[in-house]
Amino acid sequence: MLNQMMNLVKDQVAKSVGGINGIPAGKEKAVVETTASSLLDGLKKNASLDNLGALLGGGGASSGMVNSLSSGVVSALTSKLKLNPALAQTIAAKVIPAITSLLKKKVDDDKEPGFNLESVLGNLVGGGKSKSSGGLGSLGGLLGGLGGLLGKKK
Repeated sequence: MLNQMMNLVKDQVAKSVGGINGIPAGKEKAVVETTASSLLDGLKKNASLDNLGALLGGGGASSGMVNSLSSGVVSALTSKLKLNPALAQTIAAKVIPAITSLLKKKVDDDKEPGFNLESVLGNLVGGGKSKSSGGLGSLGGLLGGLGGLLGKKK
């Protein structure tokens, strides 16, 4: 599922940065790769029940997670690709809401039974598999409860 998430993120990043002026010719692919990698690293680093629930639920606490993701993207783009900070901030500001919306849509979609809050968090934190809780042990029950709060049916 981590590969599926990375591919979704890359696709969405590519769509989101496509209309941004100022990305140097020949660096478009590197911008997509670096941004997607930074976002996934940021999600892993900040993966917690509260952070992910706030981010996907649109709660006020999501601003801390969004700020962290934005800082990571800007830092990666400026240090690795030598983009100017204003351009990097523009990319982050356009991409992060699109990624958040995409992940929320996937988690909320009953037609995507393997893509739920439990599986997203479990993959981000490297949870193992167990038959009873989707691979997350007692954390699975907690996540199931949070999924119910966010409107996702089990």
